[in-house]
Amino acid sequence: MGESFFAARCHELRAPYMEPQVQFVRPGGKTYRVDFWMPSLGLVLEFDGRQKYRDHGAVPGTADDVLWSEKLREDDIRADGDVRGFIRVTWWHLVDPERLRTLFRMHGVPCR
Repeated sequence: MGESFFAARCHELRAPYMEPQVQFVRPGGKTYRVDFWMPSLGLVLEFDGRQKYRDHGAVPGTADDVLWSEKLREDDIRADGDVRGFIRVTWWHLVDPERLRTLFRMHGVPCR
């Protein structure tokens, strides 16, 4: 649900094209799927809701374990030569388009 709302807000702000659910394959064969990839700017965009750190669905353990796993995942994705940045979007950004616009501009993403 969050990813769909995020995509709609990006369209509303006329942000550059984003590919949903792109996979990055790292050396050794480890594969990561990201929410969105903005190839023109080399940006990974991830929608993060708090639930991700509470349910622990894909990663067993405590919320700390989930957070640590996500940090390692992000570091590995950032190591890809095509990735120039990583933007994490939350519900807080989506409920007010101005917040998302500000976040985008901080990362050099052109928008309306």
